[in-house]
Amino acid sequence: MSFELKVLSRLGRLRGLLVAVVAMFALGAAGGEAAAKGSGKASKSSKKKGRKWGKRPNMPPGWVWPPSDEMIAEGDRCKAHLTEMGVKWEVGQAERKIATPIVVPDMKFGGVELVPLWRKPPFVMDCHMAEAWAEKGGPALAAIGVEKVVFSTIYKYRNVDGMNVLSRHALGLAMDVYQFITKDGKTHVVLGDYRRGDTVLHDIENTANATGGYRMLLTPGNDRGHYDHFHFEARTPGERIETPPTRQPKPRKNT
Repeated sequence: MSFELKVLSRLGRLRGLLVAVVAMFALGAAGGEAAAKGSGKASKSSKKKGRKWGKRPNMPPGWVWPPSDEMIAEGDRCKAHLTEMGVKWEVGQAERKIATPIVVPDMKFGGVELVPLWRKPPFVMDCHMAEAWAEKGGPALAAIGVEKVVFSTIYKYRNVDGMNVLSRHALGLAMDVYQFITKDGKTHVVLGDYRRGDTVLHDIENTANATGGYRMLLTPGNDRGHYDHFHFEARTPGERIETPPTRQPKPRKNT
């Protein structure tokens, strides 16, 4: 073979090798791009699944909307029980997501009066909220010297702060309390007094939890978002108690 033919043959081999190398790089880049897209889809999918997994309904067990026949029957039972306990109630204005709306004009429950901080009546609530106070909360707090419970919000259609779930306020099953007035005329303000070790407020918290009438009681002792009030949630039949553990400040000694 002549020198020229040898050179052309080697050039042909080099060109073929170069083409093969370029093709390999091209396939690798395409594969990487596809993998990145797939990873992005997987990431988005996992995020969506994570949001769904993290979303927790805030309705009592078995509750649906509009109210089922079982919910209506349970509401009738609740109202009959209020009547048996001597609570003077009236049918309340229909509100979004309140299954059994009622009002209690005198706002007196088991020896304790619920007094508004600044809102004006009527105060629409679900029957189970009135039942919790009349049967459990009111008598228990009256027994330790509480005369008045000063509240702000009962019904308000909104979500839980920072979450995409309805608050129990939207169901008429929650109440925010800022002050308690005892029979000796003293006012115990949650903001300030609780952190200063007010034993009356601590006793109220412990007593309310012990009644079993509340699904949840959030306070400055167990939730930083409730630094200035007690958040009472009525417990409906079949619900478990979900109040977080509480760390109460030690009472401060007078110096």
